[in-house]
Amino acid sequence: MAAEPIRPIRVRSRTVSNVRLDLDGDVARITLTRRSKANALDSATTAALRAAVRESAAASPRVLVISGDGVFCGGADIREMEDLDAVAAERFIRGLHRAFLAIREHPAPVVAEVRGAALGAGLELLVSCDLSVAADDAIFGMPEPHVGLPSVIEAALLPHVVGLVRARELLFLGDPIAAAEAVRIGLVGEVVPAADLETAVNAKVERLLRLSPEALALQKRLIGRWLNLPLDQAVEAGVSAFRAAYGTDGPKREMEKFWRKRRA
Repeated sequence: MAAEPIRPIRVRSRTVSNVRLDLDGDVARITLTRRSKANALDSATTAALRAAVRESAAASPRVLVISGDGVFCGGADIREMEDLDAVAAERFIRGLHRAFLAIREHPAPVVAEVRGAALGAGLELLVSCDLSVAADDAIFGMPEPHVGLPSVIEAALLPHVVGLVRARELLFLGDPIAAAEAVRIGLVGEVVPAADLETAVNAKVERLLRLSPEALALQKRLIGRWLNLPLDQAVEAGVSAFRAAYGTDGPKREMEKFWRKRRA
């Protein structure tokens, strides 16, 4: 049976400090709108991003999509960073981390729609999302070595995402890579022609909407725990999540749907 089309998004929409939040019952969308600065994340934009993520979580959508106007995100704002002292630098980077952590802790799956560039903090924003689709002309990288900085905070996810060897290449050399290489090493999940990007993202959202929201929420929390647990504890966390699933009507409902489809 064909999936119902996604309901139009712009039911409730507002923009604060270069971040637009669009909400409807099932799908939320956050768009960075600082296009003239390649959506670079300064402190105001970062705070607005975190606030939008938390507001979207409170609205209980089944999927959140994060994108950028023109480009995904060109990184942290160098104009602001060049004037920081040590105390202000810590405040700045902790603000970025809080925004990315809010994405990782969002209860619904978060899909990154990547066009243009995902560089530095933009790449950390990307790997904070659960799923991703990128345009075939997008570029990716961690250019911090070229401005005298280490890559920090959510860059710690990169060894989990692409492996230690590839993470070292990205972090030590700071060279950008093309979309084809990014998908080959597992940095993004899917690459499509730029003209098809929105269609491909919507298709992924539709697939998520066909699945049990309870199961997806449990799976997201479990994956987050797996990142921080030894294997035996990770297995036990999975057992607890499996038990928790049966505390909802999700398994019964979805298994009945499965058998109806099989009989059809």
